[in-house]
Amino acid sequence: MNRSSYYKWLNAKPVENDDEYVKTLIQEIYNYSKGTYGTERITLAINRLGYKINKKRVHRLKKQLGLKAVIRKKYCIRKHQKQEVADNLLERAFESLIPRDKFVTDVTELKRIDDKRYFLHSILDLCGNVIEAYGISNHNDTDLAIESLKQIKKVRKGTLLHSDQGSPFTSHKYNEEAKKKNLTVSMSRVGNCYDNAAKESFFGHFKEEFYIFYNPQSEAELIENLSAFVKYYNEERLQIRLKGTPVEYRKNCRLALSCSG
Repeated sequence: MNRSSYYKWLNAKPVENDDEYVKTLIQEIYNYSKGTYGTERITLAINRLGYKINKKRVHRLKKQLGLKAVIRKKYCIRKHQKQEVADNLLERAFESLIPRDKFVTDVTELKRIDDKRYFLHSILDLCGNVIEAYGISNHNDTDLAIESLKQIKKVRKGTLLHSDQGSPFTSHKYNEEAKKKNLTVSMSRVGNCYDNAAKESFFGHFKEEFYIFYNPQSEAELIENLSAFVKYYNEERLQIRLKGTPVEYRKNCRLALSCSG
């Protein structure tokens, strides 16, 4: 505040009804703060000068002066409404010897191309870690998740489909599609990534190796490269734990079941 205004205020006899003088003070404080002070901070500044004034009066007078605080834009973060939440039926049992008995699913963001976002949704069969289905979109939404769901072949009733509690997976639309496929939905607990660790690990390996193989420069290249890499991952990429490829492992499990049955 201007020094002369400050001493003028100290020497002046406070008059409760002297709105014009208060307006002068409000304008001085507003200018000094370069418009960053709103009603509450202007009120605080005036009270620190020893004059008791309430913010309603300051707000009224500030409005008469046509003053508005220059404030940063406020962003509204919308929390999605969870429509359907399932129990954690998988319980971190990430291995299976039965083909298409347990699926895990999630979404990950890929590298941007021309500042455009791309999301990859995939469904993994825990018998051999076979990529059962996948989809790609510019939006991480329910439609992307359903696009992958529709690729799943008919399975026996009770087959688990495990995910986190993201908005695509808790939607009515997603859960209805899962029921049509005879899938029983299972979900991780809130804020516990370990409940879907198999999928998190898969995405880590997948993205690292995908960009070693390919460097897509366009959306068309990205889609084509993903298709080629999924085929490689399922049918050619050797996994030490499986002692072969995912498809080979699942095939051997199927043969073992048919022989024992």
